[in-house]
Amino acid sequence: MNILFIGNSYTYVHKVPELFESLAKENGKEVTVDSVTKGSRKLYENLDPADEKHGEILALLSQKEYDVLILQEQSYLGITDYQSFEKGVLGLNKLISPKKTVLYATWGRKEGCPLLQTLGLSSEEMFLALERAYLQAAKTVQADVSPVGRCFNEITKKHGDIDLYSPDLSHQSYIGSCVAAMCHYNAVFGEMPVAYASLKIEAGVIQKIFPIIKDVI
Repeated sequence: MNILFIGNSYTYVHKVPELFESLAKENGKEVTVDSVTKGSRKLYENLDPADEKHGEILALLSQKEYDVLILQEQSYLGITDYQSFEKGVLGLNKLISPKKTVLYATWGRKEGCPLLQTLGLSSEEMFLALERAYLQAAKTVQADVSPVGRCFNEITKKHGDIDLYSPDLSHQSYIGSCVAAMCHYNAVFGEMPVAYASLKIEAGVIQKIFPIIKDVI
């Protein structure tokens, strides 16, 4: 199974595609994972023929066909400019023509992040607004949604001692990237992993987050 991630730093911080690939292989799945990412990237920017990342995508498509496409939008574009978000999703889905598309629904920024004040939203309100946008786009393109943002929200509410955020209050911590990898695993394979030693998370943390992810999904 060939899988392609397209996104920005929320995808490449702590190497979400690599974590997903390790988790899949640990659970007996035969996968090849590629990624095209750039910091602060908006999905529609990848459609510009003059853009370097567009060239990277075309180079990959010249080598293989993709079974699964996982798309992650800039962290708040779905709230501030939904039409551009949908344009990127539709355009990339058409360009790559995967058998299955998954939208990587991201999280609200951590409380205290200045962007929340700018948007006039709490962390939970930001996550809910993003989730609505991802669900709407998924319906338009007939994609599945990997509910990473909802998992972040539920884990933070129930286990405040587990910090899913980096110190910048925006990007994910290593554990946050592992949560994303587990959500993506379920979105792609339709089941939760039975083995997760490759993630190298303390057993006590897994015992807290695994049931929440399973319930959300």
